[in-house]
Amino acid sequence: MFKPIQSILFATNLSENCLAAFDFAASMATRYQATLVLLHVLEKMPEYIEGRLKGLLGEQQWQELSQTHADNARQVLIGKKSSSKLIREALDKFCIDAGIDDASCGFHSREIVIADGEIVEEIIEQSKKYEADLIILGTRDGFLSDNRIGQTIKSVLRNSKIPVMVVPPHAS
Repeated sequence: MFKPIQSILFATNLSENCLAAFDFAASMATRYQATLVLLHVLEKMPEYIEGRLKGLLGEQQWQELSQTHADNARQVLIGKKSSSKLIREALDKFCIDAGIDDASCGFHSREIVIADGEIVEEIIEQSKKYEADLIILGTRDGFLSDNRIGQTIKSVLRNSKIPVMVVPPHAS
C-alpha cells in the first residue's frame, strides 16, 4: 500500500509540453493538500565544451552568461513574483476552474528549485531532498506518434524508488 502523498516533485524543462503536467501536479497537490516542489535542471555541459567556451569568452563573460541562463530559467518559472505567490495563484485559478470550494483547495508550497547538473540524477536527488512521495513529468509530442517518452523519463522511471507519473502534453 502506498503512503499518503504529502510532497510532489514536478520536474519541468520549461516547454509548453509541460503545461498539462503542471496542471496535473497542481491538481494532485490540491487534492492531497500536498507540498509542490517545482524543479528545473540546468544540464551541465561536457567539460571539454565548457573549457572551450571559457577560453573563447573569458572566465568572467562565461560566468555572466551562465548566470543569465539560470536567471532566465527562474524568470520563466516564477516570473517577477515570489514562488509561493505564483503557485498559490495558479492553484487558485485551477480550483475556480474546477469548481472546488476554497476550504477544499488546501495547498502547501515549499519552493521552486533551479538545479545544475545531470538531469536524471538531479531529479532523483531533489526528490530525496524534499522527501517527495511522487514525481510528475511531462512528455512531448512525438514525430510519428502522439506522445514521446524520451531517455530522461525512461531513466527517471528506472532509477526512482517512488511513483512517477508521466503526463501527455495534451491531457484533458
